[in-house]
Order: sequence, then C-alpha cells, then structure tokens
Amino acid sequence: MKLSLKQAALMTAMFLGCLSCSKPTYTIDGIFTTADGTEVYLIDIDARDTLGTTTVKDGRFSFSGTVKEPVYVYVGREKTRVHLILEPGTVTADIDERVCSGTPMVDDYMAFHKRFYGYRRDQREEKAALADSVVMANRDNLVGALALEDLSYVDTARFMALHAQVSDKVRDFSLVKKACDAIELQQRTAPGRMFTDYTVTGGNPDGTDVKLSDYVGRGKFILLDHWASWCGPCKAEMPYIKKTWETFAGDRFDVVSIAVSDKRDDTVAALQQLDMPWHQILDAQKIPAEIYGISAIPHVILFAPDGTILKRGLRGDDIYAAVEEALSR
Repeated sequence: MKLSLKQAALMTAMFLGCLSCSKPTYTIDGIFTTADGTEVYLIDIDARDTLGTTTVKDGRFSFSGTVKEPVYVYVGREKTRVHLILEPGTVTADIDERVCSGTPMVDDYMAFHKRFYGYRRDQREEKAALADSVVMANRDNLVGALALEDLSYVDTARFMALHAQVSDKVRDFSLVKKACDAIELQQRTAPGRMFTDYTVTGGNPDGTDVKLSDYVGRGKFILLDHWASWCGPCKAEMPYIKKTWETFAGDRFDVVSIAVSDKRDDTVAALQQLDMPWHQILDAQKIPAEIYGISAIPHVILFAPDGTILKRGLRGDDIYAAVEEALSR
C-alpha cells in the first residue's frame, strides 16, 4: 500500500517520538544556597569526566540528559558537593544538606550510607555486617560496588572475601580497584614491617626538603599523624594527639603531623588555629597515600625507634594507650 506524503510524515514523526521516549533520561533538581550565577558541575567520578555545567538561580539548579547505564557522579563545586548514582529518573540533590533522593539506586545507597556512617567508631563489626549484606544483595551493580568500597575502610579481610564473590563489573569499578591497591600497599606496610622512606620537596615549614627518615628510625618512637586543614575528623583527633605529646614527648618519643592533599596556606592557617607545637611536614599531597596505602584521613601510624611499624589506624584514646604501652616495654 502506497502512503500519502501526509501519512508518511505522520508515521516518521511517531517513529522519532517513540525513539525519544525510549531514551533513558535523567533530571537532577538541585538545591544550593549560594550566590546567583555560581557554577555547579556534574562530574562522572569513575571516568573523571564533566557531564555538564549549570548555574544557580534563587538557590536552585538543574541538570537533564540521557544515561545508558548507572554512573557514580557528584554535583557541586570543589568540596561542596553531594555524591549520587545517576540513573534514569528524577533526583533531588540538596548540596546544603549533602543528601539526595528520588530513584531506586539513589535511595538504596543513601539509606545504606546513612546507617553505615551513623555507627560509632567502636561499632566496626556492625558497620562491616551491614556493608556485607548490602554487597551480597547488589553483587552486580553500583550500590554493591560503593558498599564494598566503604567496607574496605573497616574490614579488609571481609572486603577481600566479598571481592571474590561479586561480578566483574563491580570488581572493575575504579573505587573498588583503588581500594584493592590500597590494601595491597597496607599489607606491604603492615605492623611488623620496616618503614618505607620518602622525600617531600619543600616539606619543611622553612621550605627545605624533608624525608620521613629525618624523624623515623632515629632512635625514638614516632607518632605520625596524616591530616588536612579541611578534614573535620582530623581536627577532632588533635586533642588526643596533643595530650599524648604533652605527656610523653622527650628523649624516647615525638610526634610529627604531615599535611596531605591540602594547600600550604590553608595548612599554615590551621596550624596557628589548632595550636600544634610538634614537628610539621607540609605539602605531602598524595605521597604518603601512594606509599602506605592510606585511603582516608586522619591516619595515625606509630613507629618503633628502629623504624619498624608498630601500629596503624590509631584513633581517639587508642593513640595515648598505644604510646603508653610502647614506652613501658
């Protein structure tokens, strides 16, 4: 049957309309209390790619587009941002409150994240068990990949056991790969191993170069505190470190704080504000993380006088207790 021009045009329009309807589209409705005209970015974390840029007006912004499969992204700028899983549907992203909701994977991961980081520091087993259950229920998607990455900070043995049970897609996710690499480095620099030296160019406060071996392996117990001026939990550890330094510093023990992933001026300003009178190394950036597999800060390491690593990941009152025990030997 021969179609008229009008019929053919109508069928073409319907076909194109169906194609448009079948595209997996997303919308992000954003809230951000900031000046009008402030730029907001949509960043693919895995690919390190900018998916879009928009501006804020009257405290609101929006993104829309198509996505073939779920992608882990953040929306915001610099360190003021919220992370989410981008998938077809409409998401509300509140940068002010660092929360988002609206699509199944977004809601599932936000619910996990809230519970996981709602546990106290001493509830490691509860955190690990929660992550375990979420990973096993999501062995082939981004919710499982992100829960597995979070688990790596809490229980490396359980992380490695689950790593063998998830899909290749999850194992190939960049943050999971990074966690595996960090665990491998941690095993090389685990308690009982000799320290690995490195140099920070211009790392001394006076701008001269500094080596870790300028402090470690020189006959004293050394507490090495990895921190940054922008890191709230790092600042929360300072009273514990200061108490330890004031009690034990002397011929057998000393403290060194090393600023990582930070701007030098911001570090110096924070040092004055926080009153940290012990030794300081500045501008270390990613050097310690790449050598010691440090995936999050604060991260405190205690070294023996000969440079042997005694303990890693000390927090709170455990810092004082570890140093007291070491000095009592």
